[in-house]
Amino acid sequence: DVPERLNSAGEGLLALDDNVVVEVLQTLSEQNVEAVAVCFLHSYANAIHEARTASLVRERLPNAFISQSCEIVPEYREFERLTTTVLNASIGPLLDKYLSRLEDALQKETAGSKLYIMASSGGVMSVNRARQMPIQTVLSGPAGGVAAGINVARATGFNKLITCDMGGTSTDVCLVRSTRPRITVDNMIAGTPLKIPQVDMNTVGAGGGSIASVSADGELNVGPRSAGSSPGPICYGRGGTEVTVTDANLTLQRLAMDHPLGGKIEPSVAATSAALDALAQQVGISDRYQMAAGIIRIAVTKMVASIREISISRGYDPRECVLVAFGGAGPMHATAIAEELGIEKILIPQIPGNFSAWGLLSSDIRHDLAETVLLDLQQDNMEQVQMVISRLRQQAHERLSDEGFEDSILEFEPSLDVRYKGQAFELSIPIGDEIADAGALLSEFHETYAQYYGHANKDQSAEIVNVRLVGLARTRIAEPEDATASGEALIHTRWVYFDGMVEDVPVYDRNRMKIGEELSGPLIVEETGATTVVAPGWNCIRDPRDTLLLTHVG
Repeated sequence: DVPERLNSAGEGLLALDDNVVVEVLQTLSEQNVEAVAVCFLHSYANAIHEARTASLVRERLPNAFISQSCEIVPEYREFERLTTTVLNASIGPLLDKYLSRLEDALQKETAGSKLYIMASSGGVMSVNRARQMPIQTVLSGPAGGVAAGINVARATGFNKLITCDMGGTSTDVCLVRSTRPRITVDNMIAGTPLKIPQVDMNTVGAGGGSIASVSADGELNVGPRSAGSSPGPICYGRGGTEVTVTDANLTLQRLAMDHPLGGKIEPSVAATSAALDALAQQVGISDRYQMAAGIIRIAVTKMVASIREISISRGYDPRECVLVAFGGAGPMHATAIAEELGIEKILIPQIPGNFSAWGLLSSDIRHDLAETVLLDLQQDNMEQVQMVISRLRQQAHERLSDEGFEDSILEFEPSLDVRYKGQAFELSIPIGDEIADAGALLSEFHETYAQYYGHANKDQSAEIVNVRLVGLARTRIAEPEDATASGEALIHTRWVYFDGMVEDVPVYDRNRMKIGEELSGPLIVEETGATTVVAPGWNCIRDPRDTLLLTHVG
């Protein structure tokens, strides 16, 4: 703590005491501190004291990473601003070193190239900005998957979708309407508030490596503990001892056993038998295959519950959406998830195991800006709101221009955070460049509020808390190569367990499947990095873009 105080309007009440700041920095210097977070009470309204403190930090700790709350979260709510600023500082030195090495290596290989980093908001940013604000990358991988999923759905004619990214440790799901994901700034990470723009996703601890265990009262649980990549599932033969979802799928022969995974790991179903039998005995099940099917059913139930939270709980019907399933394990469980939700169509994109990385090539350059205003939602205040939008637009334009982007590809999307007076949290309302009517804006807020909470307080006044603006440089979307087919697609047939053993289930090589040919399940589609399970009652078509369209036929 250091002596200083501004009021909520940014007016000085107590000057910053430089001498005390210097004393604190001397202590930090003696402790070899690598990063310093600076957060004062009303710095969102006036950054003068934070700027002065940062200047003193640079003088006294020239090698320290500096994180200022007025730059990280230029909004009111000091606790969330503080926690986000501290999290940014805590990962700053590590990511700064990593990105520096990466950039240097890239320049040696391709001089003059530019490095961009995926952000949690679903856009990409320059490497310099990522080094200053690493906190904006914390969920960049899942956000990349959502961006890529939107492009695949759009290309196949769908504008309402649910993305399901199931990897080794967790599953990330996102609801997208009109090909636009919801962006939220009210997030949590490890129980700590994280106030940065982020694609609104739900994460559940159910992945291929999720461990099945029995509680003290005999209840079977799946996740959130994971075997990870080391030692991994038992069937990998790398020291794993606890049954995982992958072990269950291998036991049911939904996974291949006749060729190495990643060219190195040769899975063995025999290695899982003893552990799976022991687990079944604890639960009171005599059939090993029913035990494995039960493990998968519980994992699917957790994923379905996560999807219901972001759809049904918010007034949206998942049956209106197409399910876009990817990640190493997503295509394997897609039909089971869709059946639970009543979804009729599934898209399995090209290279599903690496699909989130593909999202990097499908995302626009993005800058998110915000300014707290705290104004009543009245016509008299609309001119002031418009001035703030113009100011943020100019800032975004300058950033994008400095990064070398021409005006012809720039777009700006303003929005307002609105709440009923007296409430603690607000909803974001997208608006156009010109705000003409406060009454229309209030009506849209009532409608949005009712959508989320089931009712609206139309006799209650509202206020505008924050003005937000997204600056975008629309980049060329990387398109996948057209699908080709040559050779025999059918690899072999084998029995596979669904609600019982099904004999002679065909197993296809995805890269050799004929374009446009409709195949009836049950069947398995194998490829490098993923396996698609087409359950009984589903048909599968490979389209010219190498997307698998699965349709429920009953």
